[in-house]
Amino acid sequence: MTTTHINNDFLNDLAEVLEDDFPMIIESFIEHSTKILSSIPESLIHEDIKTFTLKIHSLKGSCRNVGAEHLAELCKEIEALVKNGQKDEVDPSLTEVREEFEVVSEMLLAYQQ
Repeated sequence: MTTTHINNDFLNDLAEVLEDDFPMIIESFIEHSTKILSSIPESLIHEDIKTFTLKIHSLKGSCRNVGAEHLAELCKEIEALVKNGQKDEVDPSLTEVREEFEVVSEMLLAYQQ
């Protein structure tokens, strides 16, 4: 199965609509998501489920806003696990999410070129 990291049709439409603001949106997404990713594990380790859920939900929405569908789905799965009381099944370092974020970030930066 091939993973679609970015919905290119969505991204093309977004770039067309935003025109000159598009690079700023991509940079903001990367910066904001990096901050969220660095703070999420702490909230899970300290069992602050409410904060963890808000942050992973925010990241999921941000991903959808730039067409990063696979990353959004990973966040959705993690959010569901935690909401269903299965936080022990979540990798506290969010390795898979971080790896996908790196791929998405590289693709978004390359798209701007």
